[in-house]
Amino acid sequence: MLQIRRVYKEDFPNGKKIIYQYTSDNYYDVSYKERENGWVIDFTLKPFNTPFHKYLEGDIFEDYIEGIECYIAEFDGKEAGIVSFSHEEWNNVLRINDIHIYQSHQHKGIGSKLMALVKKRAAEKGVRAIILETQTSNYPAIQFYIKNGFHLIGCDLLSYSNNDIEKREVRVEMGLVLET
Repeated sequence: MLQIRRVYKEDFPNGKKIIYQYTSDNYYDVSYKERENGWVIDFTLKPFNTPFHKYLEGDIFEDYIEGIECYIAEFDGKEAGIVSFSHEEWNNVLRINDIHIYQSHQHKGIGSKLMALVKKRAAEKGVRAIILETQTSNYPAIQFYIKNGFHLIGCDLLSYSNNDIEKREVRVEMGLVLET
């Protein structure tokens, strides 16, 4: 049985560590060209020669994030996933900071239930959009976000390093416009 409960920073005096990991067979190859009258950025779906594996450790309650809301999904009493988001009041959007379903619990609808919770909270807060960040190498996440109504709204070609394009890890921003 799935249960989702809100948790607070105070519940985790030593922080709430999380391991982000994914495997992807595909990526979006990014090409960037300057022209006399503008720029062209193209995203083309391509397969990795060998599956791409990403592993990163983090803390859900980062000090720089203000007003964070965090929810843990538990399946049969065991932590199965987590989502955190914050209301950016200056531009009235809800930013998903983290959404992660543990590999052993993927494809059980848990991510969709957490996303539904985010959409409900966004409506309650009266925000104009929900936004998030992912990478061109995380094809499974991009497909999940598209399935949930998100669209590409921007990119950052130098977010993680000076050669993100070559590393196939360009930061992409995705967004879902809400009716207000």
